[in-house]
Parts: sequence; structure tokens; C-alpha cells
Amino acid sequence: MNAFDVGCRWFGACAALAMLAACHGSPAQSGALPNVVPSAELGTSVSWMAPEAASDDLLYLSDVVANDVKVYSFREGRLAGTLTGFGKPRSECADKAGNVWIADIEGRDVIEYPHGGTKPIASLDTFGVPLGCSVDSAGHYLAVAGGVSGTIVSIYHQGSHGRWSNPKRYTDSAIRIPYFCGYDSNGNLFIDGLTKSKAGRFALVELRRRSKTFESIAVSQAIDTPGQVQWDGNDLAIGDSGVAPAVAYRFSISGRNAIEVGTTTLDGTISVRQFWIAGGTLVGPDFNRNAGFWRYPAGGAPIKTIARVHSYGAAVSRF
Repeated sequence: MNAFDVGCRWFGACAALAMLAACHGSPAQSGALPNVVPSAELGTSVSWMAPEAASDDLLYLSDVVANDVKVYSFREGRLAGTLTGFGKPRSECADKAGNVWIADIEGRDVIEYPHGGTKPIASLDTFGVPLGCSVDSAGHYLAVAGGVSGTIVSIYHQGSHGRWSNPKRYTDSAIRIPYFCGYDSNGNLFIDGLTKSKAGRFALVELRRRSKTFESIAVSQAIDTPGQVQWDGNDLAIGDSGVAPAVAYRFSISGRNAIEVGTTTLDGTISVRQFWIAGGTLVGPDFNRNAGFWRYPAGGAPIKTIARVHSYGAAVSRF
């Protein structure tokens, strides 16, 4: 695969790796222990971070050309650092403590960095290609979408001593190809993707807190290509990366229904796959072009742009 392997066709390749069979809602057996490596063993001298970065809100953007992660001042849009040593970093997520997870589709792992740090503090092997990730509000659970043998999501738990457990792997009969996942404030996990039907229609499922089975959620808005899934504090935001300009729909979840309550249109974009919502701002990497900042939920024209960054995933780490 070339440097743009996560372009418009990358999910088809992931499907061959990810979905062979399904058993509704059952957690699969976990394999070897996650690869948790001391930071000194994972560090690379090429990575750098400006001294002031540790005391600033930071934006992490995965660069699909350089295959590294560029770090910017969230408020100023100024380059503050670069993280290197990945295979092919793509999706990202962050927790409330400011730790950032980078999903590496070539290394088949997710790597955790502390806020403003250049050396990883953990690396967890994934059961196949990691497509998207999310950390629950308490910071105890990490969900990673994607996998093989029917796995649509793997969930890791961090124990009291800081060690991440074996992942529990979940399958579901409704989704053939998962895309992204997101926790809400109550610990319920939502995953979007494509159905097992020949047409491959959009699907959304929910794994409620402490549940072992998924529930299919009926979505009131047609979505062409599944995009980012993120809880914005009140509603569930789901992106459509198959339309131009890209759109983030906002849904109120009521039982097994997702009812659209608003639309955030990202003017000027071609394809935003994995955006990040930080309070009243949405950051959207427009694949292979630039990264824009929009008022959220207003949308419209971007209020700021970082040009010439070939980014796919985004996450904001708060100081």
C-alpha cells in the first residue's frame, strides 16, 4: 500500500482483514497480553516537542505522507512538535488527562503518549488493523474499532496499578466493516460501520455500559460513508465523509433510535474522516489538503486553517 492507503478505498482492504464471521454480541476470547512497553524502550531521538508545549492545549494530527504525527498549539495553530517512529499512524483519541492514543495500522497497535511528551508510555497490540479509538470519561476503558475473525471492537481495561488488561473482543451480526467508535458520558459505546448486506449500508450499534451484547440503533438521517463518532457533551456527533462538503450530524439517542437534532457543515472540505470536537471548536483534517477549525455546532466557513498538512486523524489534548 502507498502512503495514501487510508484514502477512499482503504476500508475495503481492512474488510479482508477484519470481518470473516460474526456471532451477535458475544465477546471473543483474548489472545496474548497487550504489549505494554516502558517509555524508554519506545522513544526515538527524532521526535521533538517545544518546551512550552507541555503547558499548552495541543492538537495532534496524523500525517499520511510523512507517517508521523504533527503536534500544534491548539489556540495558535503553530507547530509545537513531531512524533515519529510509527508505521502508518491514522486515527487518534484523547482522554481527559490529556493522554493521546495513536492507532498505527501498519504496526497493528495503539500507542499512548502523555500530554506534550515525546516518549510513549504504553503500546497495546491490536487484534488486526486499528481503525478508530475512544476512551471512556473515567479513563479506565479504551475501545479500538476493527479486527479480524468478525471482531468489530476490542475493549481494554486499565487496572489500579496502571496495567492494561487483555482486550475483550466483540462481534456483531449487524456490522460487517466497522469504522469509528465513541463513548458517551455514561460509558455507553457507539460504533458505526457498514452492514453485512451486499449494498453495505450505514449502520450504528450501541454497547451499553456493563452489557455484553450490541443493540442496533435506527438512524433518522441517511449517511453515505461512516465518519467519526464522538460524544459532544449533549449529543452524539457522527460524520459523513462521503459527501462534499463533509458533514457532522448531531443525534439525540432515545432507546434504540438516533434522532437528528442538528447539522454541522464543514464548508470547503472534500473528505473529513476523523474530526475532533473540543468544546465550541471542531477540528477537521481534510484528507491530503489541510486541517480546518470550525465553530461548533455552527459550522460554515472555517475560522482558521493549517495548510499543507496531509492529515487523517485528529485529537485535542487539554493542558
